[in-house]
Amino acid sequence: MVQTLQEAIDYAANPPVFLQYGIEVYITISMHDEAGQVLVGGAYGLDPMFRPDLPLMHPDVATIAVGGPTLTTGGGKVPGFSTRDGGGRATLGMIPIDFSVRRDPGTSLVDVVEGVGPNVQIEIETLPPLPTGTVPGAFKLEVAEDGALLRAVGPSLKTAAVKASYTATVVAYGRPG
Repeated sequence: MVQTLQEAIDYAANPPVFLQYGIEVYITISMHDEAGQVLVGGAYGLDPMFRPDLPLMHPDVATIAVGGPTLTTGGGKVPGFSTRDGGGRATLGMIPIDFSVRRDPGTSLVDVVEGVGPNVQIEIETLPPLPTGTVPGAFKLEVAEDGALLRAVGPSLKTAAVKASYTATVVAYGRPG
């Protein structure tokens, strides 16, 4: 069953006691860009994919659709899922990537006034060897969580000057013994 990011985080952070073989995580990722190119892939892994505190690897990269001052929420730790450092494998089409998804630790003042919780951050980093035409680098997307879907707009992995729409779904479940 597809889960909201918070449901997946809560499940991975507090798995049922009877699970002897850990948590499996599946993330499906798609990219649709203005040039009509479509990439579909995913990330999957076992327990190391969940991180109780997941810092962004490239916090200095440009953000999308976020403005104004940021307030810190929560206890400072930001849980999420990542394939980097051996936490799983990820591809977007035939492009090898590292993929991280986590709660945004801050909330804009507009969100506080409107009573909206933190957004979601997706970080995608292309990995060598890159297929011809692939744009190398990393970018962070500020995402709207729409039920179980994480949606964002950012640069295309195929042509950096072209905008693309990204969608991800997260599923975390236990492997009973």
